[in-house]
Amino acid sequence: MKIIAKIFCIGLLISFYGCLPGIGEWDITLYEQKIEGTSKAIYKYDAWGGRDSHVSGYTVRDTTQKFTIAGVNNLPISQLTDIPNKNLIQAIATVRVPYEEMKDLEELFVPVETKKIEIEGLNLRIKYYQDKDLRNMKRRYYRYQFNGFKETRDSITFYDLNDIVSMDKSPHRDSIKVKKGHVIIRQRENLGIVAIEIEDLTLSNGQDSLISNLSCVLTSKNKIELSEFSDYGMFKEKSTAPNNGYSK
Repeated sequence: MKIIAKIFCIGLLISFYGCLPGIGEWDITLYEQKIEGTSKAIYKYDAWGGRDSHVSGYTVRDTTQKFTIAGVNNLPISQLTDIPNKNLIQAIATVRVPYEEMKDLEELFVPVETKKIEIEGLNLRIKYYQDKDLRNMKRRYYRYQFNGFKETRDSITFYDLNDIVSMDKSPHRDSIKVKKGHVIIRQRENLGIVAIEIEDLTLSNGQDSLISNLSCVLTSKNKIELSEFSDYGMFKEKSTAPNNGYSK
């Protein structure tokens, strides 16, 4: 009986520790956006561990360091609003409004607070918006195929578009131009790039008020490689095999 009890306790301990961040093995989806003028990068990560543990977010790490879930210093942001550089990282976050208060609060669509913090020796400026503003703002969701693109320092334009039927019928366009900063490039081994995801939250000049919220998924008619895009202003998916040294 004592042996059975010991085995049961050991099983509980293994199960418990397998649920803790940084302990045990993790399957990680990882995206890297390098920061101009430094050896650091912003990482967007989704990680799944033992017993369906899940952590996700953004963090800053030196590109020479191995990425680990253990000790991740999570950035309190929801989206970048510009290309990060060694002097400043600009982002937004949301302030949760309790449900019972929502009906009595005016929709502002402007920052309710701005904070500046330092992380890993870099300055991070965060503008906080009411989460109800983002929820109530009509979100446009489009899907396109493209046949070419042109990238500049600040933006990227996709050409020769074909509409793809989705939840909302995408309006016909010959091209689409987006600001760099929160562009996400997904890839798969031996398949090259499989999709480019754009979260384009437009702010007005001067007042920083929310104007529009565009989500767009683009796929290429032809095979393209990750190396065709620059390392700045977009998150590039890093090839990672399950549990390949990304655990503690």
